[in-house]
Amino acid sequence: MDLSTLLQRAQNLTNEAKAESELPAVERTLQQVLQATTELHSRVTQTGGKEIQAHILLGSKGVDLPKLNQKLESLSARKTFEPLDVKADTDVRTFLKNERENAILSVIEDTNKNISDAVSKQKWASMNKAWIEEKTRLLDALIAPSQNFIDLQRLPEPTILNPHFQPRSCLDSLEMAYAQELRQYNELLLKGSLRPNLVQKFAQLSQSFGDSRLTDMWTMLACVTQISEPLHSDPIKSRQQRPEFVDHAKSYLERRYRVFMCSQVGGSYANNSYQLVLAFVSQRFSAQQTIGLVDTVGERPLWPLVYYGLRCGSVETAVEFLRETGSSHEEFAQLLSDRSAGETNSRIENQLRLQYANKIRNSTDAYKKAVYCILLGCDVNEVHGEVAKTIDDFLWNRLSMLQPGDAANYGKLQSLILEKYGEKYFNAEKQPYLYFETLALTGQFESAIEFLARRDDNRVHAVHMAIALHELGLLGGARSVTQPLLSIDIMDPAPLRRLNLSRLVRQYVQRFERTDTTEALHYYYTLRCLRDTKGRNMFMACVCDVVVDSGVFDTSIFDLIFGKRQACDQEETSGLFRQFDCPEFDTRTMAALVADELASLGNFEISARLYEMAGQYDLALKHICILLAQVVQLPTLGGSLRDRLGTEAQRFSNLLDSDNIEVEPKMKSSFILLQDLLIFFNFYHEGKFNAALDQLRKTRLMPNTSNDVDACLANVKRLSGEVIKVLPEVFVAAMDIAQRQYRQLKSGMGGSLEQSQMQELRQRAKALSNMAATMPYRLPYDTNRRLIQLELVMH
Repeated sequence: MDLSTLLQRAQNLTNEAKAESELPAVERTLQQVLQATTELHSRVTQTGGKEIQAHILLGSKGVDLPKLNQKLESLSARKTFEPLDVKADTDVRTFLKNERENAILSVIEDTNKNISDAVSKQKWASMNKAWIEEKTRLLDALIAPSQNFIDLQRLPEPTILNPHFQPRSCLDSLEMAYAQELRQYNELLLKGSLRPNLVQKFAQLSQSFGDSRLTDMWTMLACVTQISEPLHSDPIKSRQQRPEFVDHAKSYLERRYRVFMCSQVGGSYANNSYQLVLAFVSQRFSAQQTIGLVDTVGERPLWPLVYYGLRCGSVETAVEFLRETGSSHEEFAQLLSDRSAGETNSRIENQLRLQYANKIRNSTDAYKKAVYCILLGCDVNEVHGEVAKTIDDFLWNRLSMLQPGDAANYGKLQSLILEKYGEKYFNAEKQPYLYFETLALTGQFESAIEFLARRDDNRVHAVHMAIALHELGLLGGARSVTQPLLSIDIMDPAPLRRLNLSRLVRQYVQRFERTDTTEALHYYYTLRCLRDTKGRNMFMACVCDVVVDSGVFDTSIFDLIFGKRQACDQEETSGLFRQFDCPEFDTRTMAALVADELASLGNFEISARLYEMAGQYDLALKHICILLAQVVQLPTLGGSLRDRLGTEAQRFSNLLDSDNIEVEPKMKSSFILLQDLLIFFNFYHEGKFNAALDQLRKTRLMPNTSNDVDACLANVKRLSGEVIKVLPEVFVAAMDIAQRQYRQLKSGMGGSLEQSQMQELRQRAKALSNMAATMPYRLPYDTNRRLIQLELVMH
């Protein structure tokens, strides 16, 4: 066959394939077919049969293995897990981004390293401390010098403590003196006596402490707070507008400077201000020191005499020196006279202000400039450093420049002291009394007290200063008792703060409220006008916390605190709280408050007693019923809860029988049923089955025959939840009594009487089973099992 014939047949086969099949035609030349065959043969011979099988398997599933291999080879983890090489040519944004990321990573790495180092140091420090303590304990167990161990077999003998022994007080002598003074003050208030000035009482007490700086602080506080009328509005806002605070601060500084002047020239001039100022100026100013001073009187510089006359509080002395010069300073003398008399002469003031602006401002006499500024209020920001050598001088100058009711400049002075200068300028860490007095003299009592309270040795004084100012109505209290100790209110004039008295007192009292409870109550009594977030009186809230947090839940302790009810509702003994009966505090309300807290903690026994003291008999009876439902079925043990509840239930039953208290009828019936069941179980555990059955019949809860089931079920449906909880145990006890009586009769097996009684017991057991099966609620599985077992014994 020639090639042309072969080619024709091949074309025919191709045409037939196109007609019969929809498969795409493969257009390859013979050369391409040969080349593909050669590649396939070489690949098969190199890879082996396994790859061919893989191709066949994946190809049957529609997977193209060559393409899959190409995709896998294109994947690379280099960019993800290996660091990139630094590229030299990059833009600014990318460079900054890389630098930012590197900085963040370096901070994270450094932080992790620092944390690890800190944890390691703390671990080794803790281990070292523990080892030192253990080593000390071991060394203490050795007897020197023999180094023999203590004989551990020789145990210490038990020590019997005096039951009337009182715990040791946590208050030192100074704290106890403060507490006794506060107690006397509270007792006067509770008796309805006139309210004494507590600041003055504490100031008098401080004189016995033997600390002159402490006495000065209290004396200063007593002087500054001597206001003519109490503040009826908010103390913070009223303080800025009442001139008494500025006047009293000036008066205190003047009196203190007068004492200083007397100490410099001798005490013989104490009663003669003119001679005192004259001697002081003569001693202080020599011929060289008067250079630059203008105007003299009697060969002495005039304006230092006038200044120190004003500085020691003697305006008359300053006027006298001015008038000794003649008529040249008559206007100034008249201005001083009018000021001391409480009058204002606007004409003279305007003339002198004009004179100051034209001449005095540039004068070389610093004392003359200071006197003009003090009286006329010129250049209020001038420090007058040549005249004011101390903080007291500076404060006196600035306070003297203030006009009555000038709240704006008063606030600027306060801001200057508190915010601009602050603790660092005054070196408050080493001079706390100086900084405290500076704040107090500028009317910033709250900030001064908070600063003083930071130091352990001064906290006791800060607490009593805050209490004393609060009693006078001069302390700016926090809006809420939950706020920090010192807070800023945006509605208050700057820079005044508010002090959280409740937080300050509680922090101080918590240290001794368990050892010195009476003193702690008197401190908490000072919080009687404050309210907590629940609207409760803070005195009552604090006392409630003391009682609840003490953890001493003994009936005798609560009788000691609240008083004991001897018979019916007659209170024969008064408790510790009775002394605080006042409009803000009532023992009955306090008892109810503590009862609520104890009930929320699950202490129903004490809460029931307190509810009774509070006159809330329904709640008292409710909690007694809850407790009885838990223990009524238990055997009686001496000192157990069931034993105590039995006594309490009998006492309450006597109260109910006396008709002196009223309770809800349903609650009363539940209590009576539980008490009857308590007596039933007492007879049951004592083996007095006949008495137990008689007691059970009184309750009408358990049937004797099948005819009684419906009536008993009707009674059960009217029961409260507390009584229903006890019914399963009542069923079992009643069935157990029947079973035991049945056994006793069966062991006797005498005549027809025993047979009749056994038949009655079987009927009672059947009635109990029928009632248990038809109860309106399902009894526990264990109860049903025991009932069936006991009934089977009787058949």
